[in-house]
Amino acid sequence: PAAAACRRRAGGRRRGAMMDATDGWPADKVFDASVSGLGYDDIVLMPGHVSFEASEVDMGSKLTRNITLRTPLVGAAHDSVTEWKMATELARVGSLGIVHANQCVASQVEMVKRVKRYIGGFVLDPITLGPENTVADLERVKRDQGVGSVPITEDGKLGSKLIGWVGVRECDAEKAAAAAAAAEAARKKQKPPEGRGLSRKLEHIMVRRVSRGQEPLSIEEAMDTLRRAKVGKLPIIDEEGRLVTMVTRSDLKKIKENPRMSRSAGGQLMVGAALHVGAKDAKSRAAELVGVGVDLLFVDCRTGSGDAACELIQGLKAEFPQVDVLAGPACSCREAKRLAEAGTDGLLVGSAEPPGGDFFGGVAAVGRPEATTLYEVSRYTRLLHKIPVVAGPGVLDVGQALKAFCLGASAVVLDTPLMGSDDAPGERVLQNGSWMKLHHSRDPACAGRTRLALKHMPDVVSRHVGALVPCQGPAREHIQYFLKGLANGMQDLGIRNLEDLHAALDKGDLRLECRGPFAASMSHAGALALQRGSQPL
Repeated sequence: PAAAACRRRAGGRRRGAMMDATDGWPADKVFDASVSGLGYDDIVLMPGHVSFEASEVDMGSKLTRNITLRTPLVGAAHDSVTEWKMATELARVGSLGIVHANQCVASQVEMVKRVKRYIGGFVLDPITLGPENTVADLERVKRDQGVGSVPITEDGKLGSKLIGWVGVRECDAEKAAAAAAAAEAARKKQKPPEGRGLSRKLEHIMVRRVSRGQEPLSIEEAMDTLRRAKVGKLPIIDEEGRLVTMVTRSDLKKIKENPRMSRSAGGQLMVGAALHVGAKDAKSRAAELVGVGVDLLFVDCRTGSGDAACELIQGLKAEFPQVDVLAGPACSCREAKRLAEAGTDGLLVGSAEPPGGDFFGGVAAVGRPEATTLYEVSRYTRLLHKIPVVAGPGVLDVGQALKAFCLGASAVVLDTPLMGSDDAPGERVLQNGSWMKLHHSRDPACAGRTRLALKHMPDVVSRHVGALVPCQGPAREHIQYFLKGLANGMQDLGIRNLEDLHAALDKGDLRLECRGPFAASMSHAGALALQRGSQPL
């Protein structure tokens, strides 16, 4: 009887296990039952009930505590991926780029400034002139600054009372009138009138009835006022009529063309910048980057996530509390705990180097498989520390990006998929009839020798070799391809947004299966075949 009872209990367990596996397995059973780490290609997602269109999927998500992206795809802080062109294009489609730190401080600061200049938002330091200035002064501003239309304040400075406006039309009319008066005087053989033309004071030609906005108002309200006023520039004044800022119509056109743009509270494009742990100039570099308006500081812990990283994060949060900090990569809960307790606003999860090497020749032997890393660390971080988790570099295609979101990521860092785009830095070379770009021709060690003084670089060891990647056209088109693929994948899962996706993961409603070695190898071969294509379809 005891043996029969044992057989009945064993049969019941087998039937229960079969019932559990009928629609796949919850994520906790897949990862807790495996003694081996799993990569993205080792798992496959089970489909759900589809009751909506792919266009209804909302991929908006938090990158850090205070930064939300409409397109949670981030440009990696690599010198072969993200410089100012890539960061600008990513921000235009609702993403964000992190400008790499493998360059001098002045160069990195200039890249951040170029991204910020794409949209002025609230122009906090507009050029102003006073009523005693002349047309010649305005011509000089136009020649030196490229600005031909300026507000006129009582003392010619920002913060003074706005009394008028002078533009190109008023200057041209005055110069034409002065030329006509001079011609008439010459015809009559008289002396030309004084105080006309370039010597004319602006108080005599300025427009006194100026369309204006009044504080307090948001950038959207300012742009709406600008649109209704039908003017090119709109000055913003305070309750006492003093000029405080300005918005322009050129920004309004860019916002209309790119409605999903990632913009800060001031209306400018959002951009991040990287800092190397162990670099002697890390804090001074951060101060200069914050001074030009950087929105995110990424503490790159690839050279170590120990005490130096924690001290740098604590120092940044103490000195610049208004700027969010993203830190990583972390591949264990121990590392995540240290970085979260140091005060990071977001955590990059992944290995400094993929275990066993990567597609481009990484040779580090320390790491952890991507899927296991992301699931275990994101579960710990989201539940205990309540900060967003970002999947680190290593995602090769849309399928892997969808799996990263399904395993707890709020955003995904892209490196390989963007390396061959037109907006990525690097030289184009022709090989066997195909245009290619060289990736990692400058790894951190080489970058330190060629672009930084030795004292400004931490001690690093070269871990990569150069590799050629196919040119893939504009980054904007590639991001749109990723977005469409993610939306279709979310539709197949029957889930409309990332918040519901993570809730399904935690409850066990999201089901997974493990692939066999052959299926995983075939999937990887298919991904490489797609990478060799010239354009995403």
